[in-house]
Amino acid sequence: MAWGVFLHGLLGLLLLVGLPLLALAALPGFVRPLPPGVYRGVRALAWVAILQVLLGFLLFFLGLRPKEGIHLLYGLLLAAGLHYLGGLEPGGWFHRGLKDPPRRPEVYVALGLLFALGLGLRAYFTGR
Repeated sequence: MAWGVFLHGLLGLLLLVGLPLLALAALPGFVRPLPPGVYRGVRALAWVAILQVLLGFLLFFLGLRPKEGIHLLYGLLLAAGLHYLGGLEPGGWFHRGLKDPPRRPEVYVALGLLFALGLGLRAYFTGR
């Protein structure tokens, strides 16, 4: 079980480093289109978050509990939010599925990443 705790922490560290960097890289999205690398980074971090959530629930069912139960909800929201933000790239799965896709999805991605950064920090501090 120690390997699971270590891996969960390692994935969390990856998110704590990657989210601020990605949020900074997305800030120019308020004034111009984002490069495809930002969307790739969002999708990569989404998979890291999804893996961390799956591992976190496995640890939960094995008897390890976070300090506060809301930690699980923060992690779930972060993973889902990053997944949808990654699909908002023009031509992406979520962008194509919208009835009226936004003309400037990069603004939503920049705002969403700032929100995701807050969720990531809340998840970290409620799980310790």
